[in-house]
Amino acid sequence: MNKTNLATIFISILASLVLIEIGLRLMGISYPEFNRLDFRYGWSPRPGVQGTYAGESRTMMKINRAGFRDSDHAVEKPDGVLRIAVLGDSFTEAREVALEDTFWKVMESKLASCLKAKDIRPEVLSFGVNGYGTAQELLVLQDKVWQYDPDVVVLAFFTGNDIWNNSRQLDGHKDRPYFTLEDGSLALDDSNRKTLRFMAKKYWADIKHGLFNNLRFIQVARQAYVKAKTKRRHKDVSATEQLNAGLNPDLYLPPETPAWQNGWAVSEEIIREMSRLSKSHGAEFWLVTLSNPVQVFPDRTMRERAARSIGTIDLLYPDRRLREMAKKEEIPVITLAETLGEHALENNVQLHGNEVIIGGHWNILGHKIGGEVIAKNLCTALQ
Repeated sequence: MNKTNLATIFISILASLVLIEIGLRLMGISYPEFNRLDFRYGWSPRPGVQGTYAGESRTMMKINRAGFRDSDHAVEKPDGVLRIAVLGDSFTEAREVALEDTFWKVMESKLASCLKAKDIRPEVLSFGVNGYGTAQELLVLQDKVWQYDPDVVVLAFFTGNDIWNNSRQLDGHKDRPYFTLEDGSLALDDSNRKTLRFMAKKYWADIKHGLFNNLRFIQVARQAYVKAKTKRRHKDVSATEQLNAGLNPDLYLPPETPAWQNGWAVSEEIIREMSRLSKSHGAEFWLVTLSNPVQVFPDRTMRERAARSIGTIDLLYPDRRLREMAKKEEIPVITLAETLGEHALENNVQLHGNEVIIGGHWNILGHKIGGEVIAKNLCTALQ
């Protein structure tokens, strides 16, 4: 093949890619990388990025100018507004549902009806980020939240991995910051983000994702690959495995190893510190424990079978423990797994996943019921 033919082929391919790129942009099709590596938090959302998230569902996502999946909010709190800041992980960022269907938007809507007679308008601000543990959420509380002058701070605690995430030994995430306990006080351990490895990884990721986010045809090709890979991975996964996917069974048991004991101790101290910080800024702090798929599956027999498979009789152990700790510290607490679990059984409805996957995150109904329960509790306290 001569150089002329090679040049013709190259130009044809390039022209085709340009036309495909233009077509994808005209149709508004994009699957961008929403996060970037971050020297403070390990990773954080990219302000202003928007496009389609395609995982457990397909959802349009936009990151606001503050760097969170939410609409933009004025920094100064308007008169007559009750501001609620919500901290959390992927359940709070809620990529699986539309923005208006997230539990904190449902909560905001329900609180509006509750507070209308008092001529107060609720404004809920989300600071949830996919993959965050409570260590990162504490840093977000310290760095990002107080400028908005919230009246209430809500920690949406996912027992499925938030305890695990607070032990470097158990979690082992190379990019996550951790807290350790030194003489009973929290000390930040961010040594893994001060290495040449992390620095090189961050700068390379910035270049790679910068290019990726500007080329729609590459995004579509990658999405097709990920979809096919995910389909193969879930093809022969049993129901029990789906319900416990990504969860360590030891979370349902009293901690016996030093690693789990440390994870629990750090988690509980982070909650105490969030409560202390909130009080020092004139805000009320609430702890809300979410639900794991197996805890609220609408089949009691399946729940019991899953519990036996991991050697426990109490799938609500982490929720009960956190509730007892919170009450001892006089922290208002809402245990959603109990309420949602009863709702799922009584109505025979699935609150996590979809028609293909029975595990995973809350679906629209899960967010709806969860948001309504939180709003009801807050409404009662605010009367």
